[in-house]
Amino acid sequence: MSLEGLPLAMAYVPWQQWGNLYSPEKGFREGTIFQDLDFPFHGGKGGCRR
Repeated sequence: MSLEGLPLAMAYVPWQQWGNLYSPEKGFREGTIFQDLDFPFHGGKGGCRR
């Protein structure tokens, strides 16, 4: 099956709503000003926790 001429991918990305914002100082520490996008990383060493 040839994939030539087909698009690689299509994505749906909703508009970010301006709300639930961190202060500039906390946003800088967390890496985002949007509280709704703050998902801390809890993994380790490239493995899956079970």
